[in-house]
Amino acid sequence: MNEPFFQIGELSKLFGVGVDSIRYYEKVGLLHPVRNTENNYRFYSMDDVRQLTMIRELLNLNFSTEQIRHYDQNRTLEHTTTLLEDELTVINKEISKLYETKNSIQARLKNIYQNTSIDYLNHIRVLELEDRPCVMVSNDNLPDNYVDYYLVQYMHSMQKNIDTIGACDCYTLDLKNSNPDSLYYRTKNVFFYSDTLTYHSNYTLPAGTYLSLMYRGALSKTKEWVPKIFQYAKEHGYSIHGDPIEFCYIDDYETEIQEEYVTELQLKVKR
Repeated sequence: MNEPFFQIGELSKLFGVGVDSIRYYEKVGLLHPVRNTENNYRFYSMDDVRQLTMIRELLNLNFSTEQIRHYDQNRTLEHTTTLLEDELTVINKEISKLYETKNSIQARLKNIYQNTSIDYLNHIRVLELEDRPCVMVSNDNLPDNYVDYYLVQYMHSMQKNIDTIGACDCYTLDLKNSNPDSLYYRTKNVFFYSDTLTYHSNYTLPAGTYLSLMYRGALSKTKEWVPKIFQYAKEHGYSIHGDPIEFCYIDDYETEIQEEYVTELQLKVKR
């Protein structure tokens, strides 16, 4: 029986690949069609069919064309097993990275869902909190539009990533040096905190008793609530042990709609 030959269009249809791809495999030496001397048409043999089967299979396993070419030139059992084992190592690393990414996304979503389903808004609570590790980005007062710049600077200098979407950017408030006519308090620092995301901590919020108030809406509401928290402390016999802290759980990292912002104010106190 005479062995059949295929034109490039027939091979393209058989494998569902473009003719340009088939020409490329020929160019890099993976396919070896014969040429019709009269019309210069390519004709592909059953060996080329076998080659293309191998090429498509290894491409589906994420091997590069160069890896396939090298494998084809050095096809031994040892080389086959080494090739597959090396690729398995790469895939396992990718799987590990995907799990890290998945866990990060789940943690962000957990933070967002928790902070958008709060039923104790606009209510002062007394909390007993443990030490909380944080990442201090700047010990200076920063305008809002400077925060990301300093954050990127910090990440670059420390070679550490800091998640922002679904995390919490925080500010210690400087009441003494704030402009009374401004809608916002001056801040003493900028740090990031999350109880679900993992950070390389360089700062700790100390354990202790805190007065806490959570509200939804524009950050200008902080100026309305801070005096009420101080008044609550006075009426309930608490002494103040630190500056108020603003925790921005939901802000412009997650939404541009200020009515969707969720902020917590905390004030460390003692009896």
